[in-house]
Amino acid sequence: KDPDNTSWWRRAPVRLESQAVRDSILSLAGTLDLTQGGPPVKPAEQAGSRRRSLYLYHSNNDRELFLTTFDEATVKECYRREESIVPQQALALTNSQLVLDSSQQIAERLATPPTADAPAIDDAEFVRRAFRALLGIAASEAEVTMSVQALEEWRRLPEPSDRSPRANFVWVLLNHNDFVTLR
Repeated sequence: KDPDNTSWWRRAPVRLESQAVRDSILSLAGTLDLTQGGPPVKPAEQAGSRRRSLYLYHSNNDRELFLTTFDEATVKECYRREESIVPQQALALTNSQLVLDSSQQIAERLATPPTADAPAIDDAEFVRRAFRALLGIAASEAEVTMSVQALEEWRRLPEPSDRSPRANFVWVLLNHNDFVTLR
């Protein structure tokens, strides 16, 4: 009835722009620097910067690798960007130090009770909060059950990592296609 989508009753899924992906990760972690104005962040300082992606120095020769992987616009492109889905994007979300560091911070924020005297957040509630915050959806009971089982299995690993099971779960959701897709 509406093949051109003029009534906006549905939306064709689109990938988030590179800056939105990076800024979303930092925002969820609570580390995004919202300071307005000022000089651009130099290429040598970009990997550790928490400034909004808008303020990263941008040229044809010096581009931030994480943003380039997610189809960052070139200097000549302002309004239309290429949209691609390539394996390097999944690898960037899996191996990026930004994502690894942020997943621990996001997990800590999601596990924080609403008030100081509130009980600790159990795994099921943590999973529901993570799905809502990172993917923008309500987790089904089957998803909650399987996710809680995954958290329990991470805790039983013989050689635990320095990352918490909850940070690992957040890391998995950051790698989910729905995190980088606008529906």
